[in-house]
Amino acid sequence: MAEAVVLALKSETKRPQYYSKDNEMIADSDRERILNDDGVRFNTLHEFNKEVAHVNEIINKNGRQSSWSHTLVNSESTCSTLIAQMPGEGNRMHHHPDWDEWWYIVEGEWEWTIEDKPKKVVKGDVVFINRNRKHKITAVGEKMAIRLAVSRADVDHVYDSDNY
Repeated sequence: MAEAVVLALKSETKRPQYYSKDNEMIADSDRERILNDDGVRFNTLHEFNKEVAHVNEIINKNGRQSSWSHTLVNSESTCSTLIAQMPGEGNRMHHHPDWDEWWYIVEGEWEWTIEDKPKKVVKGDVVFINRNRKHKITAVGEKMAIRLAVSRADVDHVYDSDNY
């Protein structure tokens, strides 16, 4: 029993999903579930806050054959995660009511759809989106694309019920 309590205390607290029938929106802040639902099945979420993280070593270790993520920093004020996806993969249309979000494009090409307007971004670009702006991200091109997502770990992703 004591072992079960220790394991429970060590595990991350999972906040519930919220559904509002009035506006048919669903809010979710469970990063692992969100990444899995967006097609990223291999997620390294608990090896963060190293004094030095070697991005190229992380990319080489995870490869370029299938999607993955690796959290680099996770603190009270910020969370940064490398997210690698194959062409055609990405996330669902959503917004964040209480937080701005930004990304650095490490490799490849992406299409950001922001408030129904597509924008193509490539290696070296920085994308910034204010809170409450609906956005969807899709890897495009011929090879894997990698972005560094910077936000906070507990930020709600709010989806229309038909995008969840």
